[in-house]
Amino acid sequence: MHRNVKQALFVAAGALLIAGGFARGRETEAQTAAPAAVQTLKPETEQLLRTGEQELTTKHYDDAVKTFKKAVKAGSDKCSRCYLKLAEAQIRLGNEKEALSSCDKGVAVATDDAARAAGHSAKGDILVAIKKLKEAEAEYQLALQLDPAFAEYHLRLAIALLKESRDVEGKDQLTAYLELEPTGVYAGYANRLEDNPRRAREDYAPEFQVTTIKGQKISSTEFLGKVVVMDFWATWCPPCRESVGELKELTRKYPSDKVVVLSVSADKDDAKWREFVEKKNMDWLQYRDADDHVLKLMGIHAFPTYIVIDSEGIIRDRIVGENPQQTIVGRLKDQLQKMMPQG
Repeated sequence: MHRNVKQALFVAAGALLIAGGFARGRETEAQTAAPAAVQTLKPETEQLLRTGEQELTTKHYDDAVKTFKKAVKAGSDKCSRCYLKLAEAQIRLGNEKEALSSCDKGVAVATDDAARAAGHSAKGDILVAIKKLKEAEAEYQLALQLDPAFAEYHLRLAIALLKESRDVEGKDQLTAYLELEPTGVYAGYANRLEDNPRRAREDYAPEFQVTTIKGQKISSTEFLGKVVVMDFWATWCPPCRESVGELKELTRKYPSDKVVVLSVSADKDDAKWREFVEKKNMDWLQYRDADDHVLKLMGIHAFPTYIVIDSEGIIRDRIVGENPQQTIVGRLKDQLQKMMPQG
């Protein structure tokens, strides 16, 4: 799968969760599942679904595909939930066509409108991620026709419309969502979309709050107006350790009122992290992500990873791994010069 499509599926701003939870949107604060199908399954099928879900959680996607296929068979090829979970595993592997086909099969065997709506919505989310917005819009419309009381379908349709720059129609759908769920899981995000529809079209970084190694509580909103370089690293990562000198050079090269560097450590050993930071005199913002919250929020799966965010809060670059031919400062130089706030 092309890298930007995979990012769209897993961490793209504005992408909501599919019925089975295909994608984690950067802007979402919690997960909301589509209404469950009213379908009685055999104990064997239920157990296979639970096993497959565990394999998804542990990122054993190939195993999950095999398990959900067994669940489909155990359900006599008539288990809508099984097909949608299979689609989730398939899209994790980048198999878009197979995932879309599984969604279609899930709709075909569904026994009630809520389950059919969940299948259409799941297909819509995949189509949004691969930028087939007109087709996605049609799937969300079908979901709403089948289950008009499920508020989240209005929000998903709104996102598709806003991505097409159809802001008036998109805002109408946001209003419909907020009328049904004024304090819902995504109410805050819906309000932000109303205020700034570009959030659906641009890759806005999620908001977060952290407490630095010095006890300083900071919010990402404080960085607006500045360029931010987020450095995701760990003391057990050799390339990360080797890049410390380059990052220190970066903090010296650009004024702190223009460029902020925030290092986010994946270390589990607090004492070892603190000792390393002190020993290497890493005197810029340091945070240890003990519960992996920020790592998950930003979709970090490899170290080192550098994310560059512009003065509006939009992610402009994501650099994964080291490049022996070029320093981090060199790789970021052109991007930072283009993004440097004026004045």
